[in-house]
Amino acid sequence: MSTILDNLQTILLTIFLVYFCFSIFFKYIERRTNKITNEIIIALVSGISIVLCMTFSITLPTGYTFDFRQVPFIVGALYGGHRVAVFLLSILLFYRFFLDVPGIELSLTIYLMLVLSLWFIIPMFHKTVNIRKKIYLAILASFFGLFYRMTVAIIFHPANFTLDCVGFFISSLIIQSIGIFFFVFFNEKSRKDAILAKEIGKLEKLRTVSDIAASISHEVRNPLTVTRGFIQLLRDPNLTDKEKNRYIDTAVVALDQAESTISDYLTFAKPTLEHINILDLKKELAYTLKIVEPFATLNDVHIIELCQDTNVYIAGEEQKMHQCLVNLIKNAVEAMPHGGKLTIRLKEQNGKAVITVTDTGTGMTDEQIERLGTPYFSTKEKGTGLGTMVVYSIVKAMRGEIKVESEIGKGTSFSIMIPTTKPFPSLNEKIVSYS
Repeated sequence: MSTILDNLQTILLTIFLVYFCFSIFFKYIERRTNKITNEIIIALVSGISIVLCMTFSITLPTGYTFDFRQVPFIVGALYGGHRVAVFLLSILLFYRFFLDVPGIELSLTIYLMLVLSLWFIIPMFHKTVNIRKKIYLAILASFFGLFYRMTVAIIFHPANFTLDCVGFFISSLIIQSIGIFFFVFFNEKSRKDAILAKEIGKLEKLRTVSDIAASISHEVRNPLTVTRGFIQLLRDPNLTDKEKNRYIDTAVVALDQAESTISDYLTFAKPTLEHINILDLKKELAYTLKIVEPFATLNDVHIIELCQDTNVYIAGEEQKMHQCLVNLIKNAVEAMPHGGKLTIRLKEQNGKAVITVTDTGTGMTDEQIERLGTPYFSTKEKGTGLGTMVVYSIVKAMRGEIKVESEIGKGTSFSIMIPTTKPFPSLNEKIVSYS
């Protein structure tokens, strides 16, 4: 026991080196490679760890050397399989021969018996999914390794096998078993967490798809139902031409609504700008305000436009820029159910065009702000969140960013920042599509 205390620094350094090698593999490499590559990497990591353990060995007063090479040997064999176990045996014997330490025949005997035991333990280790059973099997392998070592020492060196040596073997068994316990436990825990995280990711994706599908079915089904109903009414032979035209107009409007919804989803799914031009944001904003002003007036919302004197230019697609601004302003108006003031500012700052839309509506919490732009999230009772998703997608496609500030009961401020460009590119300049 005193020998272990005297060599505590060497023991801790050895354990740290072995743990470092394996943790790097299990954390960053294992799940990114296939089975064969994993076996090769486990063999290399285990082989390096064995060499390190044998290099930093402990020498007993009797002259008998001891180290923790069995820890990487057993862990590597259990996770790598039979081929890795044979490879590690070769590495261990070769390095033992290289160190020119006497007693290589004894090492061969010990580790051949250990490999034989592992040959039967490895399949059971791979088949079980219970962490506790895996730990039991790993500790059993550790017991076999030290048992074979102690047996060979008793048979071939009985004179050197003192009471101190017995205590050392028992202490080594405890330390080695604890080391293997933590190796297997943390590795299996890490694996389990990785599988759980992967499954949660899949479920999140399925949930997103489910939400979007539900949103599409809801948004498209309603106008299609309206269209179907009015088409059925057109079968009535007693309808006047005026009624027929009214039914047709209503059906067409419903179809246009369905087409608009589908276009919004396509914009969200593929936010690519195909026809990029130089846009004068001052003019585009004025055009957008003409579209939304009747809607704002209807909801008792007063719009205040604050634009700087000089024009601000960006590279973008006109139609999608209109779509982005209309959705943003429309959301701001709907956030003021009892009317209010909507302020729209346009300025150029640090090489970016900044459009700020500020309302005096209900406001949002920090949690709601974090969820903005995600599928099927909306602060409105009957909202789908599609409009905000489209805004975020379009701004991202134009290499821009969105900043949101809000306070419950006081209102919300959306700031869109998009890189500016020259008003009139030269003939040699080429405008590239952003995706």
